[in-house]
Amino acid sequence: MANIYLIRHGQASFGANNYDNLSPLGHSQARHLAEHLNQRRVQPNHVICGNMARHQQTRNACLAALSPALLHDSQQISPAWNEFNHEEVIAVYRPDLANPNTMKQYLSEQASPTRAFITLFSQAIEQWQCSSNHSQYTESWRQFNQRVANGLTELIKQTPENDTVFIYTSGGVISAAVMQILSIKESEFFNINKQLVNCGITQLQLKRQRLSVITLNEHSYFSGEQHHLHTLI
Repeated sequence: MANIYLIRHGQASFGANNYDNLSPLGHSQARHLAEHLNQRRVQPNHVICGNMARHQQTRNACLAALSPALLHDSQQISPAWNEFNHEEVIAVYRPDLANPNTMKQYLSEQASPTRAFITLFSQAIEQWQCSSNHSQYTESWRQFNQRVANGLTELIKQTPENDTVFIYTSGGVISAAVMQILSIKESEFFNINKQLVNCGITQLQLKRQRLSVITLNEHSYFSGEQHHLHTLI
């Protein structure tokens, strides 16, 4: 039986011109996750990572504290675990908010910027899911789900029995994977996605070529004195 840990990246640079970089808090989250895994004596045999900067930065910060040798050995980069282009999904829904500075200004004018962004994002995703004009997007909803499905299929093929695998990825990918494994209807995608904590763990088990979800969005290590490390965006 193999254990697979889907690890959402640490907090990225929301509101900056380049979202795809960890914030200082994101680096702290990754290091604290490593401390938690050390306490549990969880060590990966293999590490997989999306090729986005925030994925690799989370991997590097975590493994540097957990198992430095793994920074150079037993790991691979796979675009199957990349997030969908959330900025494009929003820009198609609200072209007037495509510019990061315009988005920042819009959110600053809202009574609750976080709530306003979540509402906007959920509406943009719903349009993406339902759109019949796939040419509006570089990757349609169907293509995204197929990519995640292909990633899961490859994972099943390449994971030896009794392996422990870490996969550094994003919330959308984790949500789609869970949705597919548990046969959850697609309309629930955003309800899963919006709850996923930065550097939270979703654990899968692989047994007899079948994946099961063991935990979803584990993040108890960001409670108590570490509550300041708990973020969703």
